[in-house]
Amino acid sequence: MRNAVLPAALAVALLLPACGPKAITVGSRPFPSGRPVFTDASGSPLEALPAAKEPWRLVLLDFPWCPACADAWKAVVEAFPSFPPGTVHAYRVRFDRETLISRAGRREVPPLLPAPREAPGAGSLPVTTLTALPGAFLEEYRLSQAPVLLLLSPEGMVARRWTGYAVGLAGELSAEVRKRSPHPSSLPPGR
Repeated sequence: MRNAVLPAALAVALLLPACGPKAITVGSRPFPSGRPVFTDASGSPLEALPAAKEPWRLVLLDFPWCPACADAWKAVVEAFPSFPPGTVHAYRVRFDRETLISRAGRREVPPLLPAPREAPGAGSLPVTTLTALPGAFLEEYRLSQAPVLLLLSPEGMVARRWTGYAVGLAGELSAEVRKRSPHPSSLPPGR
């Protein structure tokens, strides 16, 4: 009987971590997920990021209770002019109706205000704003800090992940995109 308990305990220990939310790590392919985790501007549920003509995707996971998320978005907007033309599409994933845990207890964050059609200061930055489905995104993906910025390769793999905000973030984004993108002169015409 003792010999049967050890393999069963080992199987349970290996299977339990696979049952919970997945971490979005460098080298992972987070989207599409197995179920809808976003809604687009029309309210349609999505399990993947909408297609874009730009090969690289920069995804910001933006929480309404997170002042650093607004700073991270400003860094994306600031870095955009330095990206090779036609190489990056930004996705701003806004979280709505999340639970805020503080010393005062648990409470639901107020609903998001409708997103402006064009993000302030974004200029010609190609951006798609999505809303994370309440609860579904965090049931699918494990996040421990905010903001989270993901640079997704043309194949959809996480090439780089930034967590939190630092003053030099715009410069880091710029350097990382330029390093990974083809030289502007090697881009096809119109890019």
